[in-house]
Amino acid sequence: MSTDKFALRRELRRARARLTPGYRHAAARAVARHAARLTGSGRRIGAYLAAGTELDLEPLMSAALFRGAELYLPVIPNRARRLWFSRLGPDPDGWYVNPRYRITEYDGPVLRAEKLDVLLVPLVGVDADGYRLGQGGGFYDATLAFRRRHGHGPLVIGVAFECQRVAAVPREPWDMPLDALLTERGLFRFGQRQPSSHVSPSPEQAQ
Repeated sequence: MSTDKFALRRELRRARARLTPGYRHAAARAVARHAARLTGSGRRIGAYLAAGTELDLEPLMSAALFRGAELYLPVIPNRARRLWFSRLGPDPDGWYVNPRYRITEYDGPVLRAEKLDVLLVPLVGVDADGYRLGQGGGFYDATLAFRRRHGHGPLVIGVAFECQRVAAVPREPWDMPLDALLTERGLFRFGQRQPSSHVSPSPEQAQ
């Protein structure tokens, strides 16, 4: 694996794109099962709508809403990079497309990441120490900067396919590790060698 961020992103996106539709579907359902104990009634869960070849969080989000959790989706501000999170509601007319970034957002009550219980974050790659390689926009770095000052806030969990795990990713001085990682193999807390949830057999992966 390359130590250059641009090359590493390219390699990992290609690996993710090679996964079959059947594998993706099975992986999304497996991730929803592994996340079940994180998404209980009344919990404030920050999630996101998968884009491109990212792992689909729809099964996880549907299960969380069924259990009575509050679901929040990111909203990109007009200025700066610190995300707001908007509570998903029943109004089908609440959906709109961000005019600048062309991503789908929901118009609901908003709060900052500090107020969430669990924050699920997308990534391109993640290493053995929990350091995340993102898309390069810096939105989650800015959003989670408060953790460097205060050390509190939600449980921050990356979501990825197993093929997105690498030994090490390039790091910047401001980078902070994730608390845990969700993949089709289980929920892994960094600093522990074993997953903290039951690991079921992974779906068959495309060669």
